[in-house]
Amino acid sequence: MNKFKIEILSPEGIILNEEIISVSFPTTRGIITILPGHANIVTKLNSGEITINTIKGIKKIIVSGGFIEVADNNVNVVAEFAVQSDKERMKKIKEAISLANDMKKKRKEFTFISTGIESQLKKSAIDLKSGFGLKHKKV
Repeated sequence: MNKFKIEILSPEGIILNEEIISVSFPTTRGIITILPGHANIVTKLNSGEITINTIKGIKKIIVSGGFIEVADNNVNVVAEFAVQSDKERMKKIKEAISLANDMKKKRKEFTFISTGIESQLKKSAIDLKSGFGLKHKKV
């Protein structure tokens, strides 16, 4: 089985560095698949999903743009953002979304409560001022 090496880099660091059988990329001209012995190219990477066929199975990586270089049976990818799309990662993403929604809900509740408190303070201040005006006598 012919293999070649791929390295995917993002600002977060090395996302993947291993030997693979094939890889498919979203590019500006559509999906391209790289196999061992592919011609040397440099092309722009579009946002989407990279599908990697490894000896152990299929891996998927979500990217948001970048560049691809194929040279001497090596593939180098520099991505603006990249994250592996696996079950554990999806679980963490769902947890983060849930936490963000909870925080948003609590913020709305707090804003509502603080608006009520502010309203009560203004009312009390007006009552207090009007009360002083009635009780104050000139001597």
